[in-house]
Amino acid sequence: MPVRTGYLEAQAGVSSLTGAYTRLEGGARLRQNLGLFGFAEANQRERMAGAGVRWTFGG
Repeated sequence: MPVRTGYLEAQAGVSSLTGAYTRLEGGARLRQNLGLFGFAEANQRERMAGAGVRWTFGG
C-alpha cells in the first residue's frame, strides 16, 4: 500500500510537573482518512513509547 503523506515532529520543553522533556512523533497517512503513527517521549522520571491509528471523519 503506497504512503500518501507523512510527518515527523520533534519537541523539547519544560514541564512544571516532570521537568525537562523531549518527544518525537512520526506517522504516515495510508488513505485520506486513515493514518498510523508512533511516538517516544522521555523526561527525568520516565520513558514511554507507543503507536496508534488516526481516523478522521466529517466534512
